[in-house]
Amino acid sequence: MRRIASLLAALAVSAAPALAQDAAWETEGLTDDAITIGVMGPFSGNAASYSKALIGMMAYYDKINDEGGVHGRKLVAVQEDTACDSAKGLAAAKKLISQDKVFMLQGNSCSGVALALRPTIEESGVPWIVAHAVSDSISDPLAKNIFHGVPTGGANGRAMAAFVLSKPDTKNVAIIEHSNDWAHSYSNPARAYLEEHGVTPSLELTMERGQTDATAQVLKLRQEKPDFIIAALYEAETAIFLRDLKKYGMGDIPVMGTAGTDLENTLKRTGDFDTVKNYYVIHSYVDNLDGPKMAPWGEMIHKYYPDEELSTFSFVSIGSAEALVAALEAAGPDLTRSKLMAALEEVRDFDTGILSDPITWTPEDHQGVKGSAVAGFVDGSPTVLKAWGQSY
Repeated sequence: MRRIASLLAALAVSAAPALAQDAAWETEGLTDDAITIGVMGPFSGNAASYSKALIGMMAYYDKINDEGGVHGRKLVAVQEDTACDSAKGLAAAKKLISQDKVFMLQGNSCSGVALALRPTIEESGVPWIVAHAVSDSISDPLAKNIFHGVPTGGANGRAMAAFVLSKPDTKNVAIIEHSNDWAHSYSNPARAYLEEHGVTPSLELTMERGQTDATAQVLKLRQEKPDFIIAALYEAETAIFLRDLKKYGMGDIPVMGTAGTDLENTLKRTGDFDTVKNYYVIHSYVDNLDGPKMAPWGEMIHKYYPDEELSTFSFVSIGSAEALVAALEAAGPDLTRSKLMAALEEVRDFDTGILSDPITWTPEDHQGVKGSAVAGFVDGSPTVLKAWGQSY
């Protein structure tokens, strides 16, 4: 679990307020021995598997607290359930900001919810590190207090398309997606990358959230016979789509999925390896989940959450929590919200030891992670890949 000592030395934090707020606002949610952090996520509902990302992040808070905290202050998580629902998410954000008066926010799964929260959080000025949701529009256009700590849909979409085209002789590519902003945050950059490289998608299909049958879409794909399919679908619909692909004799066509799915979880959902053997997903990490580089992180999570079943989602938010702690350390003991935001904007090439790409935030760009690896089953085992047939 690495630190970059040079980062802390380089962080020159201005004492001038980043936002026009009074002194009481600057230290709201802060005491001599605690920093309160609002953690929003889908702790219930059909997207509850995404809450694993927040469990991993809070386990990292616990680790830091056991080591004495940051300048003597413990990181105290105040949890609110969004159920991956925009109305519930907005109520959660308003409660954390106005009633609980947390110092900052970190977390969020479900891009649609995060997008709904952006105006309220931006107006509040409260620092927010987006640790799981990926839509580019959450952090672009630039907002002084909003930072993305994972690859955005744009970064992932381009990585998805690059992997698809790295398979030799791939010329016919189809896209299936939800009609929401989350799916478009992947598919639009992927489509742009394909077209930049001379490939126009031959078929573009929609499968809505909650849909329990993909027969109509699969029959159209069977007529088109694509070389590769890009699927911007949530996990439940991905499993349905893959099952129907196999049902209609198309299980050998490779499918490229998003960070909204998990390789092992998708296998569990389908219950059949043949259904997922040609499924690939964005994988933001330096190793397989059971690889030696990931083992310390899994042990950390189980120390504080012994019964937690690990998945890809369990690790995704830890890197941004590491960067947060580094910025808090750099901001010094006389902490304010403005000092924290200034410190976050000085994070450069921060190697988390867990994400496949480093985190860099600047005053001009708060989208901190620019790339991603890919995971798929190779010879029956989950494998991290740089490109088709090339291990990470």
